[in-house]
Amino acid sequence: MNFRREKTNNFYLRDTQVENIFIQDYMPDADGSFIKVYLTALMYADNEDISNRQIARHLHMTEEDVLRAWNYWEERGIIKKHYFSKDDRFHYSVEFLNLKERIFAPDSVEDDDESDISDMLADSIERENVRSVLTRVQDITGRMLGGKETRDIMAWICDDGIDADLICFAYEYSAKRRQNVKFAYVSAIIRNWTDEGIKTVDDAENMLSENDQRHNQYRRIMKALGFTRNPTEDERSKIDSWFDEMNFSIGKVLEACSRTSGISNPNINYVNSILRSWAGDDGVKNQSSEKAGRGARRAVSGNAVSEVMRMYEDARKRNAEIQAAHKREIYDRIPRIKEIDDRMNKAAVAMMKLALNGEKNSATSDSLRLETDELQREKNILLEKNGFPYDYMELHYDCRKCRDTGVLDDGSRCSCFAEKLKRAAV
Repeated sequence: MNFRREKTNNFYLRDTQVENIFIQDYMPDADGSFIKVYLTALMYADNEDISNRQIARHLHMTEEDVLRAWNYWEERGIIKKHYFSKDDRFHYSVEFLNLKERIFAPDSVEDDDESDISDMLADSIERENVRSVLTRVQDITGRMLGGKETRDIMAWICDDGIDADLICFAYEYSAKRRQNVKFAYVSAIIRNWTDEGIKTVDDAENMLSENDQRHNQYRRIMKALGFTRNPTEDERSKIDSWFDEMNFSIGKVLEACSRTSGISNPNINYVNSILRSWAGDDGVKNQSSEKAGRGARRAVSGNAVSEVMRMYEDARKRNAEIQAAHKREIYDRIPRIKEIDDRMNKAAVAMMKLALNGEKNSATSDSLRLETDELQREKNILLEKNGFPYDYMELHYDCRKCRDTGVLDDGSRCSCFAEKLKRAAV
C-alpha cells in the first residue's frame, strides 16, 4: 500500500512556504519592496518561470528596483545568483537558500566556502560543543532559538572564544535571578561580563557574589538613614569610597550613620563628612603604597576613559564631515538628487505638522508618505546608475552597534569601548 495527495492543478490555489527564520531575522530590517520581490519570486520557485521584468510589472516597480532587491538578499546570504554568462552580470537565475540547513545542519550545505556558519563550525568537536550549548539554552529558556540568536551564540564560542559554560550560566542567571531570558538582555549581560574580563563561570560567580555583598551594604546604609529607595549613582560612588579607599568596615559606617539622628535631614553627604574626618584622625586615610598605587591607577584609568570619549567624538566629527563631502559631490554631479532631497525634507516637515495636529493617519499624510517613497526610489536609481552605492549620502559609523557613542540602546557598554580603552591606556 502506498499513499499520495491529490495535486492542485490551479497554480494560485497552491501554498508558498516561508521559513520563520526569514520572517523573524531578515524581514524586519528589509525594505518593503525587497520583501515583495522575495516573496513573489518564492511563489513561482520550482513552479513556473518568471523574469525580473515580469516581477517588476506585477509589483508596479521598476526593473532596477528588482535587481537592487536581489543584490540586497545576496548580501544577506539567503539567495545565490547563478549567472548565464560570466560577462553578463544582469541576467541570472536565483536560488533560494535553505536557512534552516545553513544554521542547524551546516554539514549538508554543499558550498562550504560561501557559508560563514560552515567555516565557523569546521571542527567536528567544536560543532558538537555548539550544538550542546544550543540544546541547553533551549532547555533553559523554554523556547526555540531564532536564527540571529543561534548565529550570535556560535560567534561567541567560535570567534570570540567565550566559554560555552559561561554562556549557559548567563542564560541561567537571567532566567533565575532576573526572570528575563530575552536575547537582547542576555547578550547585554555577556558583553558586560567579557568587558569586565570575566572568562569562566567561577569568575562570574565571584563577581556576582561581590556585587551582592555591596548591594547588601547599600541597602543597610540607606535603611539606617531612614530611606526606602536605592542610592543614586553619586551616592553609590561615595559609599564605595568608604569601603574601597578609606577601608572602613560596615560596622564603622553604620556607626557614622547613627550620628545623623540629631539632624533634621540625614543624608549621604553628612555621613561622608563624618567618615572623612575619622579617616584623617585615625590615619585610615593614609593608605599604604599599594593603595596609593591603586589611586594612581584609577587616575590613569580616568584619563584613559576621557581619551576614549575623545576618540568617539573625533569619529563622529570625521564621519559627519565625510557625509557632508559626499552630499556636496552628489549635488554637483547629480543636481536632480538635490531637488529630491529638498522635496523630501518639505514632505517630512508637512507630515510632522500633520502629526502634531492629530492627522497622522489622514489621507494627506498617506499621500505624503507615498510621495516620499517614490522620491527615495528615484534617488536610489539615480545613485546606482551613476556608480554610487545607495547609502553613499548616509551617515556612516566606525561602530554601527553603538553609533560611535560607546553605549548600546540598552544602556550597556559597547564592545568597542573596551578595545578603545586598551589603546588609550597604552
